[in-house]
Amino acid sequence: MRAAVYFVAALTAAPCGAQIYDCVIDPSETVDVAGASGGVVARVHVEPGEQVEKGQLLANLDTTIQRATVEMLRLRADDTSEIEAQKTQLAFLEARLGRTQELSTRGVVSREVLEEIQTAVEAARSVLVRVELARRVAMEELKRAEAVLSLLEIRSPIEGIALERYFDEGEYLPQEGRFATIVRLDPLDVITFLPVAEYGTVQEGDMAQVHPAPPIDGVYQAEILRIDRVFDVASGTFGLHLRLDNPDLSIPAGHRCKVTFGSEVDAPSPD
Repeated sequence: MRAAVYFVAALTAAPCGAQIYDCVIDPSETVDVAGASGGVVARVHVEPGEQVEKGQLLANLDTTIQRATVEMLRLRADDTSEIEAQKTQLAFLEARLGRTQELSTRGVVSREVLEEIQTAVEAARSVLVRVELARRVAMEELKRAEAVLSLLEIRSPIEGIALERYFDEGEYLPQEGRFATIVRLDPLDVITFLPVAEYGTVQEGDMAQVHPAPPIDGVYQAEILRIDRVFDVASGTFGLHLRLDNPDLSIPAGHRCKVTFGSEVDAPSPD
């Protein structure tokens, strides 16, 4: 159980503000970045330990087939020749209809001829609607193909540090397979456990002092973000999660620490 790992009882029976508790500094977020689509890893853009920005490209999968599909659909979507030809045909028939109507009012052409041209105009309009719809469908198919192509780019969803990378160039990444693990180190998550008897002595929003274990020096202010509402029966403790700002990334994660509440005390001696 986590409480059994993290918790060390207070050294004295003094109030909470004078007590020292063990704690652990963890990343505030750990993300296993997966590929939305399987494929061969074509290019890798990140190495373990590198800092990455949100949205940064981590890897490209092979896109040979998808790019060919996009180019084919782009040609179809950009082709307006059929639409222009049908517009020209419709304009010709509408002009002819206008002349025929004028002649019909004079009794020069029969009613049957007029109706025949009217029918041809309606048919040409219907064909124009169909070819315009076909082009819109082609444009939507192009968007879909471009979206599929973009899924072959693996990008970081957060700003952080690349903790691990699991595939190299030329290897096959399964669909939704984990490509890398990214951890957020600003802010950090400080986890500690207090005795149940201390429940209610600290509140969310209270500040605490975090003393990282050597070789990290200094005392850092952290804010209580969350207080567990479920006690650990075996150890008689409850958990606290504190936010520790780390803008310069000078404090590493995965490190032991001591935490004090209330008035600041002298830095505790390392174990």
